[in-house]
Amino acid sequence: MELKTDTIEVSIIVPVGREDVSRCLDSLRRQTLSRDLYEIILVSHRPLTVRAEGDLVCLVVPAANPSAKRNAGARAARGGVLALIDDDAWAREDWLETGLAYLREHPEAAGVGGPRILPPGSSFREKASDVIAHSKFFGNGHYNWPEMEPRDKIPHGIINSCNCFIRKDVFSSLNGFNEVIGIGGEDTEFFFRASHQSSHCFAYTWKIVVYHTPRRIGWGLFKQRYRYRVQNGKLLWVHPSIYLSRATFSVGLFGISLFILLSLLEPLVFPLGIGFYFALAFAVSAGYGRYDWRFPLVLPPIFFLHHAVYYIAIWRGILTIFTNPNEIRRLRNSSGSLQSPSR
Repeated sequence: MELKTDTIEVSIIVPVGREDVSRCLDSLRRQTLSRDLYEIILVSHRPLTVRAEGDLVCLVVPAANPSAKRNAGARAARGGVLALIDDDAWAREDWLETGLAYLREHPEAAGVGGPRILPPGSSFREKASDVIAHSKFFGNGHYNWPEMEPRDKIPHGIINSCNCFIRKDVFSSLNGFNEVIGIGGEDTEFFFRASHQSSHCFAYTWKIVVYHTPRRIGWGLFKQRYRYRVQNGKLLWVHPSIYLSRATFSVGLFGISLFILLSLLEPLVFPLGIGFYFALAFAVSAGYGRYDWRFPLVLPPIFFLHHAVYYIAIWRGILTIFTNPNEIRRLRNSSGSLQSPSR
């Protein structure tokens, strides 16, 4: 009897935390890449309502941690390339075909990432959230990243786990994501280890597209941002160059601290500084008026709230060295967790 040859080249890993992942799953089933070349691995911390069949694999792990789910998916993967996407995102039809073709054309690349595009029909609050996250006034986000050929020492934050392709052997050699970190900064830490410490080359291209609806401007968004930035502050004790090498981060963190100190010494500094900040915020926001007339009115105070939340949260993370030194020690002693059982 002739044995069936395994043709799987790409394993899509989706960490599932939501009840409904149908939009994501439907987009993965409609890919232009031949269906016999890829498998879909859904990993959840609770029983899935989706039925496993064919090359749709459903795994249940004890931990809700997305890193643990991605690592579990990688351990089960049959493909030589891992394609990562979030459960609330959906892929353009040529996502897999384009990502796999890029890695074939660039054998020197360990992986490649792409943008998370705001989908058509998004609400005003979702659009405002997208602007805030990717504005140059924040210095982050994919709208600030141009095409990047494969290179090591990649800019921090350019590739994230919502839209990337990684060769499985590279992922395994790095022991996967660090599950100790939890939610927030785990992908930045992984790509730092991969490109800065292990000198693997990565690329970034706007040809590999997923659509992702951001959290709407509101309390939920600020809570999420606060939680993520606390993690960034903690990671400063582990990999300080991840963030301090970025001018926007260093200037923001230490510049605001200096501003507060000077304001305490000379009260006039505070109104002058706040006035300058909002003048700059209005100047930046004015350009977005061509998309929606409301943006120049609402963006400046939202920019301010975001910067304030980031600043407070990062310092809270930094001060963890004093409030919970064992947590920082645990982070320092941890690395990837691929070979460890999911917790």
